[in-house]
Amino acid sequence: MSSKTTTAFLKELKDGDLKGTVNQVLATCAVIARAKDVLSDEDFRDLRDQSPYTEKVWSKLLQVGMDNRLEGVKEHLPPSYTTLHKIHCLTDEELKKGVQDGHIHPKVSQGSLDRWLKFERFQKDEEAPPEDFSSLVTILGPSGIEEDTLSRFKGDLEKLVGIYGFRTQYEGGQTMVALRQQRSQDNAGVLAQTLNKELKSTWEAATEELKTQFSLTSLDDLIQAPMTTFTGFLNRHRKGRDEFWTFHAHDYIHKIALEYLKASSRAQRFNYRRRLKEVAETHEHLASKVQETLDGVMNY
Repeated sequence: MSSKTTTAFLKELKDGDLKGTVNQVLATCAVIARAKDVLSDEDFRDLRDQSPYTEKVWSKLLQVGMDNRLEGVKEHLPPSYTTLHKIHCLTDEELKKGVQDGHIHPKVSQGSLDRWLKFERFQKDEEAPPEDFSSLVTILGPSGIEEDTLSRFKGDLEKLVGIYGFRTQYEGGQTMVALRQQRSQDNAGVLAQTLNKELKSTWEAATEELKTQFSLTSLDDLIQAPMTTFTGFLNRHRKGRDEFWTFHAHDYIHKIALEYLKASSRAQRFNYRRRLKEVAETHEHLASKVQETLDGVMNY
């Protein structure tokens, strides 16, 4: 690491404190974001390798640091980079509402944030059942039921009622299908926003000739393009698969998750899940990221 600029960034990172105040945590994240803008890809990768953070932590810190919304509401934010990353994944509307209504505050936990967000998203309007349908049965369950158990139960119940042409309706009047569709749309929006932030510098550095070759006129075109176009463009830009996996492993995982959420059939969704599992088997250092994605946005 011969670059004085790179050395200076490394010193700032080592002087930072992820266990300090929210200002200190955000400052550390900002260092990584500034480094990404200033350094070459090679120097930035070198900085990451020499930093005191794992690749997984580094990725989260970078995303938080690139989110220019957080500085304006930092008095409401918790001093935890993992919770800050979860807040970073909120839409503009969700962030604004979370702050205004007091759901996002300095002592908020990831668990309480997840519960509020799930409730908030599930309250959105969805299609009503046919007028000639009426309630047939009420199913009671223990109040302390685990969320994973409830999720599996709802999935099994949905399959059963589908056989008879019935409809399910849960507390608040929502159907399972509508909840799944709304959740997919929400998560797809978050993933697209994440990819936009992560690939911005790559898109700007790519040649116009390469963009024309793949018929891409904007970064959004790349994000929403078919998988073959997405991977082909990035492979060509990086001049090989090794560099692709070095710089875009997480982007590839996010893209697969995005396509999963856009898929219209179970067969397509199954294939995307299978593809991610193959990534974990081939690239063991990505196993935790893959599992996090499968358990998060790809668990339904």
